[in-house]
Amino acid sequence: MKIERWEVYQTFFQLIILRYLIVWFSLVPVIAALVSQLPDPLPISLSGVQHEIELKLPFHWQLLWISSLFFVLALGVYKVYCPKFIHKYNNFSDYCSYKHHPRWLVWEAHGLLKIANKKQKKKLRDRLLTKKYLFQINQDTDSELCDEPIVEEKQTEITFKVDGKSYKFGMPITENDTANESEKDIFYEIFGRYSESRWWARLFIKILLCISLVLFLIVLGQHICSGGAFVWDWATGLFNS
Repeated sequence: MKIERWEVYQTFFQLIILRYLIVWFSLVPVIAALVSQLPDPLPISLSGVQHEIELKLPFHWQLLWISSLFFVLALGVYKVYCPKFIHKYNNFSDYCSYKHHPRWLVWEAHGLLKIANKKQKKKLRDRLLTKKYLFQINQDTDSELCDEPIVEEKQTEITFKVDGKSYKFGMPITENDTANESEKDIFYEIFGRYSESRWWARLFIKILLCISLVLFLIVLGQHICSGGAFVWDWATGLFNS
């Protein structure tokens, strides 16, 4: 089963129409508490004539509330576990809007390597080596990752180890870098590793959203059937007349 990446969920949760599920989740308990205090059927007098109105919806509001509950739970998991990097920079344009110096990417890479698993570290290492943004160094480093980036005259650098080998990464790239293309390239390598992180949280979000969708579709079907019955009675009345 395909598990959506973090940026897909970020775009999804920003859809305005889905915010109505949160509103429904918040308001229904209050409305239900108020309605429960009214007599059912509710007597109403119009022009001296007494009428009784049944207080019920054309669908099970409880199902819609449970659907909204699962949606809110999915949103909560997203807020807690989606990497801050993805929250802050959903694309390179967002990153550029902060007007960071190219050196800042070294600090972002350092933050990634602190939490990355072995597979992510290997993939980042392989990609940066292939693109010649990363260099293997001969001297062995004492730790898996340096304590913090080192600021030099031309670059800010970090050293780290993968599979027992030591590497150095520095920014800005000082050779053959036309229009700072390396900055965009490296940004998306870091973005990609964050985006595919914490697969278990992304899977849990997908399960919660699928349950929410199924319940919502049941409610939608009830709503359509109820409305369709009224339309059928109206059309039948027209035909018989």
